[in-house]
Amino acid sequence: MNRKIIHILAASILLAASSTAVLAQEYIAPQVIISKEKVRSGGKVYYSHVVQERQTLYSISKAYGVTIEEIYEANPTLNLPTEGLKKNQILMIPVKEGVQQEAVPSPAVEETPKVQQPEVKAKAVDQDDYFIHKVKWFEDLDAIAKKYGVSKESIININGMTSDKVKRKQDLKIPRHPEAWEGRTSVAQVPEVIEPQEAEPEVRDTLKDEDDDKGGLLDDLFVREGHHDVNISILLPFSSPRTGDKVSFMDFYSGALLAARTMGNQGTNIDVHTYDVTQGSVPDLSGSDFSIGPVSRADIMKASYHNRGSAWIVSPLDMQVEPLADSLSNMIQAPTPTSVQIKDMVKWIREDYRSGDKVIVISPSGQKSSYSDTVLKELEGSGLPYSASTPGSISSHMSAGGTNRVILACDYTDRSTVFLIEAVRNLYMLSSRKPNIVLYSTSKIRTYDQIDVEQLHKLNMHTCVTYFVDYGSKDVKDFLLQYRALFKAEPSRSAYSGYDLMKYFTTLSSKYGRKWPKALDRVDFTGLQSDFKLERTASGSFINTAVRRVVYNPDYSVSLVK
Repeated sequence: MNRKIIHILAASILLAASSTAVLAQEYIAPQVIISKEKVRSGGKVYYSHVVQERQTLYSISKAYGVTIEEIYEANPTLNLPTEGLKKNQILMIPVKEGVQQEAVPSPAVEETPKVQQPEVKAKAVDQDDYFIHKVKWFEDLDAIAKKYGVSKESIININGMTSDKVKRKQDLKIPRHPEAWEGRTSVAQVPEVIEPQEAEPEVRDTLKDEDDDKGGLLDDLFVREGHHDVNISILLPFSSPRTGDKVSFMDFYSGALLAARTMGNQGTNIDVHTYDVTQGSVPDLSGSDFSIGPVSRADIMKASYHNRGSAWIVSPLDMQVEPLADSLSNMIQAPTPTSVQIKDMVKWIREDYRSGDKVIVISPSGQKSSYSDTVLKELEGSGLPYSASTPGSISSHMSAGGTNRVILACDYTDRSTVFLIEAVRNLYMLSSRKPNIVLYSTSKIRTYDQIDVEQLHKLNMHTCVTYFVDYGSKDVKDFLLQYRALFKAEPSRSAYSGYDLMKYFTTLSSKYGRKWPKALDRVDFTGLQSDFKLERTASGSFINTAVRRVVYNPDYSVSLVK
């Protein structure tokens, strides 16, 4: 698997895009001028120091020859250990015994009783002197130093590093007072650092059992919302010999990376592992919260059985692998299956149907298909009256006064091309004499370039689809600007798919941690191009039942109505 190549590509894309946004910053140690003002309080003499911009407790303590702990003790009401310094804050700095002191009025400031502080043992590094950054897979030390405006040298020294190499998921200490860690010449000079002991947060399982009421479980899920790290695997056939697929998969991956970047900027810690599975090899997914891909039926089955129970596998692009959701227990069918689109199409007709209307199902003469069987089954279940026709006998079935609601029922394979072109053309010609024709369809009809789109507008086509982009949406406009800036290209449908999938499943995993699969059929999502409303199958897997309704208007506009 060319995992290393993919990682390098991802890092290059994101780092190249972000490098121009952050200018290099060289740390300049702040200058501290000894105050000439002294005050007496509690029988002791103190300097009255006004904090200036970029001054730190370390630089102030060094200038006055005192320890940071002594500054803490002299200013108990300022809560310095937890709140830090603020510009223009007045600090009381103890004057060390033996130092020549000037006479000061008594008292120049209101005396405050000395608060007994607990004894603080001097340590090489105090936990208040740094914060932790977890290294992401695309970051190097230069990028991290620029991000926080500190020098590489200070990060290397506070961590006791022997080089500037960092590892993915490594916890790096970022100094709050970088000037204290600069100018060191060897690792021997770096004081011993005691790692902070971070207790594993206690997670109280408030979720109810699967057979509890939906409302109660949903409430518990929301109560448990948190901010968890997310570990993702992406399995795509990047080296596919078919050029069209190759471009499509890279577009999908680019969209997924952009979603990861967006959520990372919002504070979600995401770890992405990318694999090229062109040759059918499947990695170990035991460390992943979920896997986006593989794509083909054979690869999904192999990944599912090889990693049974270790990670959820999201089927990203092929709606025809839906039947696997009835046999596998750890699969999520993301594209809405055609059967669900047909069901919603019939429901839409049921909603629009009025007295005097006719429902006409047009099929190829002498041909039956699973698509037509599903259409007829849904129509019979809906109670709608309908008549069956062929392209050559449409007119005889039409209503003179009501609306003629027409469905083209074929298997939408290459052998259906002639039938579809002929049926749409005949309906288009009839529409000049009978303008009350509405064509209902699923998404597949939009893939036939041989069908004149003008004819679809004339027929006021109502189509139920799994993918549709509303370019008037603010979120879509923002995505377009970011995608163009990062990748210098226009996003394809695959790029939108990658973005939506990464955003949805990462959001769930980040919010609910290890319990995120329990939210799958209870938390819906509206994406840029597609929506997610998941339903559990008998085997325990999930299929997406969200459908977007789109209308091709006679004025040649296209409207999203649901």
